[in-house]
Amino acid sequence: MNKKSPTLDLHGYKTDEVWDAVEAFLGKHSSAKQVRIMPGKGTGAVKAKVVEYLKLAHYPWKPERLDNGKVNDGVMVVFME
Repeated sequence: MNKKSPTLDLHGYKTDEVWDAVEAFLGKHSSAKQVRIMPGKGTGAVKAKVVEYLKLAHYPWKPERLDNGKVNDGVMVVFME
């Protein structure tokens, strides 16, 4: 995973702020091949909102895979194309 991909860090966001933040971020980076969204791990409420948005907007995504091969569930890689 390219750590230089545009990244949206949602740590500290409330669930009712997530959709607007994700929508603005994806719009701003619509020409990128992929972007990273960091909902964090926490209670999972923010990540659930991100997943809901991405499903409704038909954006494929997967958890980030670290260089050591492990999965980082706190970061989502979204494919823009």
